[in-house]
Amino acid sequence: MLATITKVIKTISTIADTDKNTAEEKRQHSFLIYIGLFMSTGGIFWGSISLYSGLPFQASIPLGYALMTFFNFSYLYFSKDFQTVQAIQLFLSLILPFLFQLSLGGFVSSGAQVFWAITAILGAFTFKRNNTTIIWFVLYLVLVILSGLLDETIRDLHLVEIPTSISVLFFTINITAVSIIIFGLFYYFVGSERKYRTSLEENLENLKNAQDQLVESEKMSALGSLVAGVAHEVNTPLGISITAASIFKNEIKDLKDAVENNSLSKTALNEFIENISKTDDLLIKNLDRAAQLIRNFKKISVDQSSDNIREFELNIYIKEIVSTLSNEMNQHNVTLELALEEEDIKMHSYPGAIAQIIINLLQNCLLHGFDEKTKGHITLSTRISDSDIIITCEDDGKGVHKEIINKIFEPFITTKRNKGGTGLGLNITYNLVTQHLKGTIKLDTEYTKGARFIITLPKELVHENDSKHNYLI
Repeated sequence: MLATITKVIKTISTIADTDKNTAEEKRQHSFLIYIGLFMSTGGIFWGSISLYSGLPFQASIPLGYALMTFFNFSYLYFSKDFQTVQAIQLFLSLILPFLFQLSLGGFVSSGAQVFWAITAILGAFTFKRNNTTIIWFVLYLVLVILSGLLDETIRDLHLVEIPTSISVLFFTINITAVSIIIFGLFYYFVGSERKYRTSLEENLENLKNAQDQLVESEKMSALGSLVAGVAHEVNTPLGISITAASIFKNEIKDLKDAVENNSLSKTALNEFIENISKTDDLLIKNLDRAAQLIRNFKKISVDQSSDNIREFELNIYIKEIVSTLSNEMNQHNVTLELALEEEDIKMHSYPGAIAQIIINLLQNCLLHGFDEKTKGHITLSTRISDSDIIITCEDDGKGVHKEIINKIFEPFITTKRNKGGTGLGLNITYNLVTQHLKGTIKLDTEYTKGARFIITLPKELVHENDSKHNYLI
């Protein structure tokens, strides 16, 4: 029986809900409906006592409350007009206990029936604006004060003669019943609040896990770009080296044939030496180029996969980074210009984080800046400013959309949602700069030729031995 009643009450508590309502709005709906149900139960109780005592007029007030609540909630079920029903229900909960109190002979005789109106104050918390709640509270206080001021006058009218012992019983019933209602409502509210908070924490944890996966994906994407760039760049010098090796083979074969045929002349020998020398220079040059690319990739990839602080020269490191990205630049028909500080820039910082920042900024330019242009230009510059380093990355692309300028560093902000953009690149960059490298990054909104990002980093970063950072989070 109790389970059936509980199920019915829970069903009634959802009559105002729609698919468009938030969890918070649904809780507000349920809270107000519970107040109406509890008050109606009290109304039926007091109406029954009044009828049993031969007071039909007095009984009409609490029973009328229950009846009007029924019609009000029926309207709510069909219309979903919560604001109108809310105002009506709170007005009934506030004014009818006061009228019932007057009909029973005043504050003392009725056992402070106006105390039931405090449920209207609880219901007022379902309003979204605090000012509205305060207004209802003031109205409640006015009614309580009026009850005290009018008590003697109403008592002198002798509307109903209620013995003192019965008034004391009424006080006991009212205080007990209203206390139970208040406790029940807040027990429900705190319980639902706890469930709501638990749900939010679970959702937050799920979002964090999803973000961690996307962040790792973004990091792997950057490493993938390095691999692709190095593979393409290494192909060229290796191809030339293979050609040079073929020349070596052919020249040696020709020389061997000439020796076996006793037809080797001094002129032919000199030509052989000259060709071999040129080919040797070409071979060494291209093998050195391939080796340098592999060294650059190894250094950068190790830096990105670790979180070690060390000393390095920034300009040289930037050259090593961009050397692995020339393939991407060529694919987008974009020219990359380096305008680096003439003076060496010695830094004590996290090179892996800086590599990730440079790659993210350049890839952001390629992805967002030049999809409407057939040719583009990016300038990457460095300069020293006292104890700081300023890195500027600017392009002559289409710039940043006005609607995302103020939130460009927020996570999941992208105009390329369906074209490979995760919306995490600049957010990762922002966290790297501000949290890991203790610097600043800003979008230059006064730059009108495209997009310009300005990064300020300290040259000397203090290593925190006692803590480990995940600079991507």
